[in-house]
Formats: sequence, structure tokens, C-alpha cells
Amino acid sequence: MEQVSSWSRNIRFVSGLILLAFATSHFLNHAMGIFGVHAMEQVQNWRYWFWHTWPGTVALYASLLLHPLFALLRVAQRRTFKMPAREMLQIALGLAIPLLLVDHIIATRVAGAYFQIDESYRAVLRRIWPNAALTQSLLLLLVWGHGMIGIHFLLRSRDSYRHWRDVFLLAAILVPLLALIGFFVAARQALLLGLPPELVTPAQEAMVSFQVIWAKRLFYGLVAGFMVFVAAREVRMRTARQITMRFVGHGTRRLAPGPTVLEMFRRFGIPHAALCGGRARCATCRVLVIDGADRLPPPAANEARLLRRISAPDRVRLACQIRPRDDLQVQILLASRLNAMPGRSLEPDATMGRRDLTVMVADLRAFSALSERQLPQELIGLLNRFFDEMGQAITAHDGRIDAFYGDGFMAVFGLEGSMAKAARAAIAAAADIVRAVEALNREFGAALPLPLRIGIGIHTGNTIVGAVENDHLGRREITVGETVMIASQLEAATRRVLADIVVSEDTVRTAARSYPDATALKVVIKGRETPLGAYGFAPAPETARRRRGGEEPVAAAAEPIRSEAEAAGAAPDPQRKPEGA
Repeated sequence: MEQVSSWSRNIRFVSGLILLAFATSHFLNHAMGIFGVHAMEQVQNWRYWFWHTWPGTVALYASLLLHPLFALLRVAQRRTFKMPAREMLQIALGLAIPLLLVDHIIATRVAGAYFQIDESYRAVLRRIWPNAALTQSLLLLLVWGHGMIGIHFLLRSRDSYRHWRDVFLLAAILVPLLALIGFFVAARQALLLGLPPELVTPAQEAMVSFQVIWAKRLFYGLVAGFMVFVAAREVRMRTARQITMRFVGHGTRRLAPGPTVLEMFRRFGIPHAALCGGRARCATCRVLVIDGADRLPPPAANEARLLRRISAPDRVRLACQIRPRDDLQVQILLASRLNAMPGRSLEPDATMGRRDLTVMVADLRAFSALSERQLPQELIGLLNRFFDEMGQAITAHDGRIDAFYGDGFMAVFGLEGSMAKAARAAIAAAADIVRAVEALNREFGAALPLPLRIGIGIHTGNTIVGAVENDHLGRREITVGETVMIASQLEAATRRVLADIVVSEDTVRTAARSYPDATALKVVIKGRETPLGAYGFAPAPETARRRRGGEEPVAAAAEPIRSEAEAAGAAPDPQRKPEGA
């Protein structure tokens, strides 16, 4: 079983894709029924160009045999049937499909090949409508639902899936809907054509019925055989020797060898992450083997490939791929909540992944000196006003504040819309924040020992977004990664270069706008050998006016590039006003 599982997944995957490709072409052919039976038959001739050739026929029927066989093998390999509802649904759909599919295949393809029965749409629709219309419609939905669940959970762990997930959902809804509409419209039209009745002998009908019955008996006999195998294995496991499994933070369990570590998590109700359902595709179920790693077999091809891709250190293995035969001690590396409901699979949030965003980090300057001279009530009231104004400026430009910390905050832009729009929105929001701080100075000027000043750093790049959750703090959306670190260091650089706002060159380039009041800078970033190109703004940045008959340049610095040391030696003119002010 362990050796078979390393390559059976690939066979199951390829055969499933072939069957889904056939089903998709078939259902799109159904959808052409909206334009009439003749349109369906024209498209059917194109579809037959491949599927009725020897390569197409061999690929289709080999997949039709191999996919359910290896799917049953996959089910038989399970040592526990505690699983998420979506995995149970996919198994249930897979077992229900042959009950209706066998009738359809034998009554069309097999009968057409052996008894020369007409396989055209007009003939098949007349045989199906209306007596078998409901069962065939149900078959269509079962096949499509089973395929879409498999594809969705195959791709959901990929970062690129987020960009076209909505398109996938739209197609998943439209294809069966249009196929059913086309089927209903064309079937009613086929009845009105007034064609002569089909000449099917009683012997042919009896032969078709005989083949249907025996095909169903064969499949469900195979299912029964697997069930007997699973029951016998369970009895053997309960009477065989036991091993000791130590789960760090979740106690010690004794059980018979055989289940994967992921199945042990499910059996004992240990909270865990398993985004792909135990198919060695996502690495969210990985564990650190603390004791007993030398007694485990080496990773199979799929596991080894995934561990290399994530640069996993030694003794890190996938819980879904290791079946301990001896005592073992493991620690979960990606557990979510430690007090989840027993048996619940803790899967990462569907919105989690890598995204290109624009990050803003802002902080009040000299806040410590200000807090020493203000009464607590005055200081907290001022902070409330400050964060209220900042929140309005961020949300007005479609941003999201991810974190408040003391006298500063971090915001992200680009969760919706293009990267260019996000970069422009972040710079515009920074300008509004600077103006809001100036307004607060005018409002609280008489009560403040020194004016409020703010430093803002903005950078665009790749980030990791997701959510953290626990019972005490609730659910919090977070954004992390190098982009956040760079934005934070750009904010820190505002003190050195005497600018209110420092925007990275990447952000200005992405925004594709010109800011003539910008000062080009080179900012040293910790961990990087070369300085980062950036632009500093002493007042609020303003966009250049468009030239007549031409496009505005991507970025234009009004002053030559200066290093941090040069910038620190020249203070900005406090009387300088932005263009157009």
C-alpha cells in the first residue's frame, strides 16, 4: 500500500482530468441545445473527432476504469473515516455516480457500437425525454460537482488560484446550468420533429438490461470487497501489537501501526491543518519528528518533491505521508487553534496566500516627549482623534488598517483592484494624513507643548496575507513579509532625511504618476547590500497636471538623487507649499 500510494495519486489525478475534460466537452455540447438540436449535432461531430478515435477511446475508457479503481484504493488506505465534510461529500458523489452512469453508457455508446442503435442527439433525446430526464439531470450534477470539488481542492493551495477563483466559480455554475437548459430545450424540440419510432428488438433491450445489471453488480461488488478488506484490517489492527505515539502538547496515545500521522490526528481529535486533505500537495500538515525519525522510511517521490520546494529542514515530514511502525514523537508545526472541536480539521483560511500589495507604516514623531508633558486624559483624547482621522483617510482610499501599535499603525492597499490603483491610493492617503495632522495642529495647537509631526513609509511588493484567531483576541487579519519590513524602515528613514513621507521607487513606478515635488533618495535597508531608491515628500505629495495632448510621465523627481547623509544636512523649507495648493 505504501509503495502504491506514491504513484496511484498521479494515475488518479491524470485519469480524473481526462474524465473531466470529456464531461466538460459533453456538457458544453448540451448547452448548444439552446440553439436547437441541429446545432448540438454539429458540435457533436467536432467532439467525436477526438473522443471516437482510437487514442480518445482508449484514454476515455481506461480513465473510466482506473479512476474509480484507484479512488477506491485511496479510500481503502484510510485507517480512519473521521474526515472533513467536503471529503466525505466527494467520496459519496464518487460512489453514487456509477449507479446512473452505467445506464447512460450502455444505452448509448455500447448499444451504438454493438447493435448499431442511433447515437445522434435527436435519437438519444427522444429515448431520455421525459421518463429519464430527471435521473440524467441528476447524473450531470453529480459528475460536475464531483469534478469541481476535486479541482477546487487541488488548486486552492496555489497562490495563483486567488486571481482567477471567481472565474472558476462562474464557470462551475454556468456550465451545468447552460447544459441543463440546452438539454431541456433540445429534448422538447426532438419530440416535435415527428421522426419514425426506433426499431429496437426485445432481444436487444434484454441484452442492454443484462449488461447494465452486471456492470452495476461488478462495481458495487468491488465496493463490497473493499469494505470487507477494511473491516478485516480493522479487526487485525485491534488485535495486533501497539506502538506509542507522543504528540507534543496533546499527550500520548497507543494504537496499532498502520494509520498515517494525519489519520491519527483525526482519530484522536487533535487540531491540525490539512489544506489538501492528505494528498501531499500543500505541506500544511507537516510535523517535526522529535524522536524516531531514523525508524521511518525515506520520503516517497511526491513528499520529497514538496519538502524540497518549501526548503524543509531535517526531520520535518508530512503527516499525511508517514505511517509509523515503531514508537514516534512528533510536534505539529502549523496547528491553528488548540481548543478546536474534537475531530475538526483546522484548514488555513481560504484568503490566505501571497499577494502583491502596497503597505503603509506611519508613526507620530516625538510622541514620548509629548506624553511626558500631557495629562493622561488629554493624551488619550488626542490619540482617539488622531486614529479616527487616520482611519477615515485610509478607508476613503480603499485601504485597510491591519494594526495599531502605540502611536502608529500599518495599513495595506490593493486587496481589491489593480496594483497601480493601490499604489496611487496609498500615496493619496498619505497626503490626506499629512493634511489631517496639520488640521489637528491648528485645532489643538494651544494645548500642545510641541506640534504633531508624522512619518510615513510606503512600499509595494509581495506579501503574505491571512488571519490569526484565538478565543481571547478574536480574529485578526494580518499582513507580513519583507514588504512590511521595508515600509517600516522607510518610515524610520523619514527622521533622517527630514521628510514627512518616504515612498519607495517601486511604489512610484507602479503608480505610473508624476510627483514633481518629490526628492529622489537612496535609503539604506537593513539586510540589503545596495540602498533602495525612494522619493521623499516634505509636504503632502501632489500629482502633476496632465500635459495637453500627451500622457504624464511615470515618475519625475524635481531634485537630483541624494543619499540619506546628504538629505539629513539640508532641512526642507517649512514655507514650501505643494503645487496647486
